[in-house]
Amino acid sequence: MVVVEKAGEFLGRLVKTKEGLEGLQYGLQKFFGEAKDYVDFEFSSELRDKLFTASRCPIHRYMPIWCERYCLPFAKGFARVYGVENVRRVERQPESDRCIFEFW
Repeated sequence: MVVVEKAGEFLGRLVKTKEGLEGLQYGLQKFFGEAKDYVDFEFSSELRDKLFTASRCPIHRYMPIWCERYCLPFAKGFARVYGVENVRRVERQPESDRCIFEFW
């Protein structure tokens, strides 16, 4: 898992412009904005007292092990770059119609 978290940190640094939840929101929008050009992917986010993200992601169809084991560690590594230490997956595909994460 450490390698996956480090990969998240690396990619988070590539799109980072500022710290905190606002910076993380922008970074995730930038990262997933680029990814949607390569896969059938939908992403949205909402910043309140926490950052909430929702996505319809095809990865669970093609690489279910990634969703089960690596998606959350990747998100934790990505968020850590912005000074955000808490990440939780609230819903997950295919049990739900989308994946929802919260960051605080």
